[in-house]
Amino acid sequence: MNVNLTEKEQIYTSTHSDTSGQEILLSLLTDSLPETQRELVNKEWSKDYLDRLTSLSLESLKLEPTLVKDEESKIQKELAELSFREYKSCIHVNNCYTDINYSLDNLSSHLSSLMTAITSLENSSSSFSQHTKQISLQRNKINTILEHNDNLLEILEIPQLMDTCVRNGLYSEAMDLLQHVARLVSKHSNILLIRQIEQDVKQTMQLMLSKLISLLREPIKLPSCLKVIGYLRRMEAFDEAELRLVFLLSRDSYLQILINSIDKEKKEPVQYLKKWIDIFREHFFDIVTQYRSIFAEDVGGLASTPIYSSFMIPQSPSSPWMTSSSLMDITNDNPTRRHNLMATTVLADYTIHILNQLTSVLAEFTPLITDIQSLSSILTQLMYCGMSLGRVGVDFRHLVTKYFEESVERIIKKIISDGTQAFLDELKQAIKNINLPNTWMIVDKKSTNLLESSIRSSSSFTPLVILLDYPPIAYLTNAYLTAFNSLRIVAPVSLYYTLGDYLSWNLLTISETLRNYGKLLVDNNHDTTVLQGFNATFARSFVPFITRCYVDGVYGGLLGGGDEAHLEVIDQTKILNILKEFLPVSMNKSNKS
Repeated sequence: MNVNLTEKEQIYTSTHSDTSGQEILLSLLTDSLPETQRELVNKEWSKDYLDRLTSLSLESLKLEPTLVKDEESKIQKELAELSFREYKSCIHVNNCYTDINYSLDNLSSHLSSLMTAITSLENSSSSFSQHTKQISLQRNKINTILEHNDNLLEILEIPQLMDTCVRNGLYSEAMDLLQHVARLVSKHSNILLIRQIEQDVKQTMQLMLSKLISLLREPIKLPSCLKVIGYLRRMEAFDEAELRLVFLLSRDSYLQILINSIDKEKKEPVQYLKKWIDIFREHFFDIVTQYRSIFAEDVGGLASTPIYSSFMIPQSPSSPWMTSSSLMDITNDNPTRRHNLMATTVLADYTIHILNQLTSVLAEFTPLITDIQSLSSILTQLMYCGMSLGRVGVDFRHLVTKYFEESVERIIKKIISDGTQAFLDELKQAIKNINLPNTWMIVDKKSTNLLESSIRSSSSFTPLVILLDYPPIAYLTNAYLTAFNSLRIVAPVSLYYTLGDYLSWNLLTISETLRNYGKLLVDNNHDTTVLQGFNATFARSFVPFITRCYVDGVYGGLLGGGDEAHLEVIDQTKILNILKEFLPVSMNKSNKS
């Protein structure tokens, strides 16, 4: 035992050379104790106890174990008494100990679960943090919206406000809103709401464009036209050339509506043409004057030159009224040159288009008019219209004269033809039945002795009294004078020789038929004295009288005077030659002389 202690002492001495003897002794004693009792050793108390032991004498030291045992017994006894006395506390302490051990074990297991759940909690906390950030950003946006609520409300109401302005005709305010939206788009083009508002405004602008164009298709004065065109220019929906086309097409649409409104009058050609010309004169004049006032910057000085003349040939491929043939003439010219050509000729092209419509209407309805008086009224109305439009460079009077000339020629020829045909029908009836001249040509036999008076000339336009002795000639005179009186109302110079030739042809036809009637009388051995008097009156009184009435009475001798001018129109010599076999002998001698 001593050896072992010595060895241990040596070990500790070598290992802890700096430790006191009490500590070495305490360490040795502690190592000798069981493992369960080592924790009960208090170093401070142990040091004090060792100090006491080391200070005792040998005798006292030998008695120390006995004292210790006595003390132990005493303590054991006191402990037993205490346990007996305080058994409830001991039991409670024991229960508490047990509970504490169980709680510690349970706590350990829960602590393990808690450590496992911490990772999930961290992940959930991170996700919650991200989510709260989004909510925070959204909340900040909402707060910002609330702060600028009035401004946002004004912006959001722009499409509705603009639609209201357009529908109520407040186009100036609508244009101001359009400019405001354009400024917003230029500053905030990356904002989806602004782009959506821009799209809504564009749709409203399409409505405004339609309403502005529809205004041009209604009754409108020049100041309103200027405003509408001004709005269209500010909208920049059309370039300048297209804007002119839009204006003319819209105004022409209104003109066509007015023209179509009188279609029910087509059953009365005269009334229809009068109303048509009134509409054409008033509204086409307005179109031209409005166009020139609005587009006063025309290149080429359209405002100071005629829009249309007889020497003008429409060659503008850019015209909206161009034909398929003119479309074939389009080449790859400079677009700018073609654009300028369109801008300078669009009014002239439209004028040609509307004048073609006028001539088409005249060509359709003038042939339906059988009254020269009505024809004259329409012609006068057209001449006034052409003179009025001539102030703006659209004097079209030379375009319409041919239609009236044709109608006058048709009506006059019809009257002359009817009179001639009535005379020929009576004469052919006499030829067919071989009626003697005294049965139908004269009123009484006295007329056969009036040859001298039938030859005398007269300068007046009063029918000769001798013509009354021959009813067929009197009726023929009335028919021709009716034609001449109608012709005097409208006497086209261009028809002078045309009608003269037609009149001469009718007289020659009558002369030839009279000659055939005379041959029939001769073949049947009938007396031709009455026929000779009739022919003399026809050739020497009726024909010169009719010629004089036509040349001097209708045309006033403006195209020539004297007998030579008369012979140029009606060949009296040829008529005398045809009837020479059945004229009085004295007339044949005078003709030969």
